[in-house]
Amino acid sequence: MRKYISIISFVVTCFVLVCVCSCIKDDEVENSPTCVITSVSVDDITSYLTTKASDGTDSMYTRTISGRNIKFNIDQVNGRIYSIDSLPSWTNLKRVVASFSYTGTLYARYRVDSLYYPVSNGSDSLDLSTPLDLLVVASDGVSSKHYTAVIYRYTANADSMLWAEPAYFDFLPTSSPKVITANNQIYLFADYEGKPTVSYGDVDGSVWLFYPELTTTAAHLDCQSVQYFNGKFYALDTDGTIYASTDGVTWDAASTQTVQKLLAADRFYLYAFDGSQIIATADLNTWTANGSRHIDMLPEQFISSVAYDTRTNSNLQVNVMAGVTSQQTENAVVWYKIAAKEQASNQQWDYISVTSENTYPLPALDNLTIFHYNDALYALGGDNKSFYKSEDNGITWKQVTEYQFPPSTLIANKPVSVAISGEHVIMIQSNNAGCVTMWKGKINKLK
Repeated sequence: MRKYISIISFVVTCFVLVCVCSCIKDDEVENSPTCVITSVSVDDITSYLTTKASDGTDSMYTRTISGRNIKFNIDQVNGRIYSIDSLPSWTNLKRVVASFSYTGTLYARYRVDSLYYPVSNGSDSLDLSTPLDLLVVASDGVSSKHYTAVIYRYTANADSMLWAEPAYFDFLPTSSPKVITANNQIYLFADYEGKPTVSYGDVDGSVWLFYPELTTTAAHLDCQSVQYFNGKFYALDTDGTIYASTDGVTWDAASTQTVQKLLAADRFYLYAFDGSQIIATADLNTWTANGSRHIDMLPEQFISSVAYDTRTNSNLQVNVMAGVTSQQTENAVVWYKIAAKEQASNQQWDYISVTSENTYPLPALDNLTIFHYNDALYALGGDNKSFYKSEDNGITWKQVTEYQFPPSTLIANKPVSVAISGEHVIMIQSNNAGCVTMWKGKINKLK
């Protein structure tokens, strides 16, 4: 019986092969102008490291990073292939076996003055310790596309920031951009040709949607006033009306309460200034007083705020607000509160007075912005060349002189909008050409 089955299988196989060969012979092969890389993956990367043994002699050991954990983005517009996250500084990137999905024929070269050579996909080891020039040639022999491939690796000391510029956006905002992370995406609000707009996309900047005009009955929404609270965006119209949006595109009036400024938001409340005091709301219907002491020291411009859980109780949040006022020109003004859903634990906003004992106040930086990252507060502004750091919830601020530097390509004296996405800091700034540049940074705690 087995012999009969084998004979039948053999006959069927021969018939299929004849049909396939016949099709290949009869059909003409069409040359295609398509040349594109669509995906990249790498094998496990093993590095050989040297350490000192107890007797003082050198000892060799290995460390391996799983290739499954190394993810790539492909920027088709600018021809860039780059790792989403940076690898530890000890990673040896001289011999990396990579697999590409592509259409056409793939070539590589390491230096501008060298020749391209064919890449044996999934078996050749590539030197990715420096940017690698890749070339895909279409089957028509004419069309081609260049890519630059790079795997980011921490090269600085621990507690340094490594920055990448994963995206830029070719539009001309007429106001400073405001960036908010929500729904696992980045939302960028800015005026474009005099009208408020929103762009949004993923945290790597690879996919972005741009809406040239918002859908709203508001006269003009203030993009710098946007706050995110309880699953919605909120912004102010010119007459003080608060508008709300779930997607950042369509906006409707959200409250009968008119205010002069939207100040901050945390997990429990949205905060605003009504002209005489700070007021808070949990539902946009009922508003309660939440701070009037030292109200003359409320920030007038460059207002930014952050909220984060306390270290001891996740049901309590710290909320810090900072900005600049004409009442105090040398130092910025910083406000603070503990927020809680229960009114008994919910504190009032209050101004952190600058006393003679505090020799480290926050300077009154132009375009001041603050953000919370790695269990500390950071401030940026002025020449954008250094951070100021506070580890006591905004009371004292010391200039960071080692390791944690902002991106070196930030433009001085231009506002930078900052948002946090997981372990990454996202920065967006309009450049001198009128476009918008995005930076993505992560603190290096690996040695």
